[in-house]
Amino acid sequence: MFVCGPTVYDYAHLGHARTYIAFDIMVRYLKFLGYRIHYLMNITDVAERVVQRAEQLKRDPFDLAREYEAAFLEDMRALGVTQVDSYERASEGISKMIEQVTGLVDRGAAYETDTGVYFEVQKYPKFGQLSGLSYEELGMRRLELCSSKRNPEDFSLWRKYDKGLVWDSPWGRGRPGWHIEDTALSMATFGDTYDIHGGASELIFPHHEAEIAEAESLTGKAPFVRYWLHTGLLNVGRRKMSKSLGNMIRIRDALKEHPAAELRFYFAAVHYREPIYYSPTGLSKAKRRLHKLQMNLNSFIQAQTNGHGYEGKASAILARHTSAFKRFMNDDFYTPGALRVLEKFAIELGRMSKKIDEHSKKDLELGFRQMANVLGILS
Repeated sequence: MFVCGPTVYDYAHLGHARTYIAFDIMVRYLKFLGYRIHYLMNITDVAERVVQRAEQLKRDPFDLAREYEAAFLEDMRALGVTQVDSYERASEGISKMIEQVTGLVDRGAAYETDTGVYFEVQKYPKFGQLSGLSYEELGMRRLELCSSKRNPEDFSLWRKYDKGLVWDSPWGRGRPGWHIEDTALSMATFGDTYDIHGGASELIFPHHEAEIAEAESLTGKAPFVRYWLHTGLLNVGRRKMSKSLGNMIRIRDALKEHPAAELRFYFAAVHYREPIYYSPTGLSKAKRRLHKLQMNLNSFIQAQTNGHGYEGKASAILARHTSAFKRFMNDDFYTPGALRVLEKFAIELGRMSKKIDEHSKKDLELGFRQMANVLGILS
């Protein structure tokens, strides 16, 4: 599984948290089912925004990127996002990117101009298949303003620059385009085709469309990715949370007021594909629900084990709740339903705390924790 990581020019915000918690839960659940997962995330440290921010701050762009990369990883650890096997920096895959751009030029899918190398969208008739956009709609969406391109919809694979983050290439000094960075990094690890690619829904077009076009034009193999998964946006009012709109709430600031378990519960209460409308009221509701769940669980854990009322019944109780939990999670990772199962399970545990035997208690607590750990909601 490959998930698009952050562009490290500022601190990560709650919109990032929503996406990366969602994919963390997915991997936890797949492991719960017994799958072996290799989860790769990229770190976009080569980007125009990094260069621009460094110029504003009069900083070295690499130093700036490293600072915010470290802050991002710190935020992920604080949120309990622990399932990523490896983080790969774009800056460490430049040779692979140059190799792929060369291959696309050699195959006639890309062309060079005085400003860079561009992918010619007309050479890939399936462009738009992921987003469902027609060719006419694509023509109306200028991916990058550049007078040297043959067509408005063409996108850059390599841009020529003489300062900032630059490397030597067959087309002169410059840096790779955004889309080829992820294509190169994921294919270097997983090969021509792999199972899951994820990211926020705003990346479907043009980013993920471009990745598909690049990879399949280069290899001639389809599909590039078997399953595409996209998270809905986190909105503040009617606008998405983003740095450019100035309405972001940094992860590290949110964690000062809300423990990670509360934030994870809050996000899991909405299906990952759906947008979330941020509100303090919603967070307060999530806090109350989580507190009630934990109170019922703690009551069960702290009870004396001197009863025999559930001997022989614990396995059936656990099987019933596990089946319900899996039914929801198997339905496109429907975490809102899975949370409700855990809440009902916790209530049932709280009610049986005075008449449980030791063996049943251990089995039920373990089973509950295994499901709750899929969502990462226990501190």
